[in-house]
This record gives sequence, C-alpha cells and structure tokens, in this order.
Amino acid sequence: MPVKIVNLSKSYNGLQVIRNFNFTFEEGKIYCLFGPSGCGKTTLLHIVAGILPFDSGFMVGLENRRIAVVFQEDRLLPWLTAADNIKFVTGTQDSAVEKYLKAVGLEEFKNYFPDQLSGGMKRRVAIARALAFKGQLLLMDEPFKGIDEKLKRKIMNTILADKNSRQIVIFATHNRGEARYMADEILNFNINSLFR
Repeated sequence: MPVKIVNLSKSYNGLQVIRNFNFTFEEGKIYCLFGPSGCGKTTLLHIVAGILPFDSGFMVGLENRRIAVVFQEDRLLPWLTAADNIKFVTGTQDSAVEKYLKAVGLEEFKNYFPDQLSGGMKRRVAIARALAFKGQLLLMDEPFKGIDEKLKRKIMNTILADKNSRQIVIFATHNRGEARYMADEILNFNINSLFR
C-alpha cells in the first residue's frame, strides 16, 4: 500500500515550512528529499514518522506500518554496546546483528560502547539498527554525514540490495551525489516551497 500525503502544511511560529504538499510514495521505491538545510526535509520526515503534528492536510497508508528511522542525531543508548543497541530496538538474533554491523564495516566493534566510537562510527551503528529493524517504511535524515566515501558507497549498496518490493525508503540529503546514486525519484525542496 502506498503512502499518500494530501495538502499537508506545517508552520513554526508563523513561518510556513511546508505548504500544501501532495505526493504519493509507492512501495518498492527509494525517494530522496533534496535541498539545503532549513527547507523542511527533517520536518516532513518527522511528520511521516508520527513524531511531529502538522497543521492541515492528511496522510493515508501509514496505518500498522513498521517504521524504522535514522535521525540526524544517532540516539544510541550509551550504556549498551553497538550490538546491544541494535538488539534493544530490533529484538533480532546475533547473526542478524552481525550481518548489519558487517554491512556498515563495524563487525570488529560490536562490543564497543558509543563513547568509544567516533561520530562516523556511531552514525553507522544507527544505520545498522534501522536496517536490522526491517521497517516497511525506512526514513533516514542525512544518514551518511561523517562517513567516508568508500564506506558510504558500501552502505548505500547494502540499502539498495536490502530493499524489498513492499518497502518505501525516504531519505533526506543536500548531497547531490547521494541523491542520484540512491534514489528512484528526487523531490527538490527549496526554502518555504516544495516543487517537483
């Protein structure tokens, strides 16, 4: 079932960030929200994730859908190891955890705590956690920041290979190369407006 958004609007303190947004996200496709910082990409992801209320409009197709999220902040539990951070959210077995840690190049760091990892490594744990969750909807907000190009390409290839025909992937970036490599469709955001 697709996710359909109709006439969605959102303002902050009188500043309209999203205005009458209409779009249908189809299953089996990867969408990129592309544009500079402050143009509403994160706001839209948070609305779709159910974290942020919106002012007007409606959405259909999100009912009973498992949603995995990679936030701009890594949101790892500091008292758990990399592997246990994934298990805590997903409930997956060790073999699945190791599969996704390997996919992001961190299999040798599975027993490290977040404060023992670099910023880019924590980011990769957050991505591994979201992939292991197997959400029917995968939302990622600037997922590749702080990750070097070689690892970034490896992770993007994993996401592309891991996607199934029932899944919708939506990610936000201001990196044109990431958008072109990953996305089936790119939605261009501009300050205070959205256009296709």
